[in-house]
Amino acid sequence: MDADKFDTLLAPGADLSGHADVMLHHLNGAMDAGHSGRGMLEHLVEALPHQTIATFNSDELVDFRSHRPWLSFSDWKFTEVEMPEIRLDLLSDDNDRNFLVLHGPEPDAQWNLFLDTIQEIVRRLGVRQTVGVTGMPAGVPHTRPTPVHMHGARSESLPKQPKMVGEMLLPAGIDQLIEFTLGQAGLDAVGIIAAVPYYLAEGDYPPAAAALMSAVAAKTGLALPVGDIEAASTLTLGQINQMVEQSEEAEHIVEILEQHFDEAEPMAIIETPEEPLPTAEELGARLEEFLKRTDRLNRGAKLSNLDEELPPVGDASGISSLRDTPYEKRNIEQFRPRRGRHRRDTPED
Repeated sequence: MDADKFDTLLAPGADLSGHADVMLHHLNGAMDAGHSGRGMLEHLVEALPHQTIATFNSDELVDFRSHRPWLSFSDWKFTEVEMPEIRLDLLSDDNDRNFLVLHGPEPDAQWNLFLDTIQEIVRRLGVRQTVGVTGMPAGVPHTRPTPVHMHGARSESLPKQPKMVGEMLLPAGIDQLIEFTLGQAGLDAVGIIAAVPYYLAEGDYPPAAAALMSAVAAKTGLALPVGDIEAASTLTLGQINQMVEQSEEAEHIVEILEQHFDEAEPMAIIETPEEPLPTAEELGARLEEFLKRTDRLNRGAKLSNLDEELPPVGDASGISSLRDTPYEKRNIEQFRPRRGRHRRDTPED
């Protein structure tokens, strides 16, 4: 790649002199049910030693009216600003093995140049394996292990999964194009999708992030802090159970989804024993939002039509599950809009 073009998208100060053979990536903008991919990468950056080695030029890539900066306002003045920013961080896992995390907003422009830049970065840093992570809404219950699927450029590197029949035409996100481009270049480029219960797809769903992290650890051999996120996942499942128990309609929906899931006998990539789901003492604001969504059934939706909206049992036979635990120890009582993590402090007056 031409050096001038390469430097176009990188902000000054990039340091690509290190080495890492694995890169994880998720760029916000396309599908990510339950904020699964984003939540997983955020947790890794917060929990593990990391260093930002490259920042992309937001003025070249980001539409600020689509990804508006967030301003903190207190004492009648703006105190700090969070600008949308695509970052490449170098992290060390629990065994001091280096790996990369590419995260931030999905670019709004110059996708071809961005893909060329990513390809040059992984070449310089010696990356041989890349993993994209995301969540997908699906007709699965929260009372069962989170299903995951894996796709990638090398069929021999994928776990045993049911054979796909036919071909699908999908609108591409930048993560899928990264996988395609790097796979064409000869890398072991894969994507992992966690199936999120459709009735919980809009808010944070910790079990899906946990399933993604477990799958990434199994695929790459990285020693990731899965245990650090078990508390929030367990608490969330307990809160969901309490909400479901308060609504007969919601209970009926979950029972039907459980029946479909159990009849499918999903193929497991990693077998883990089922654990009892605990009950939490307090309910989070996000789960109140879930109850509001289920209440719409009382306003006209007919349960007799529910089966028509679910995939046939045969179509669900390809579900492959990991586990239904872990996520980050975030204060999930506070539900706020998802926003950028990268802050730039403004000087005091």
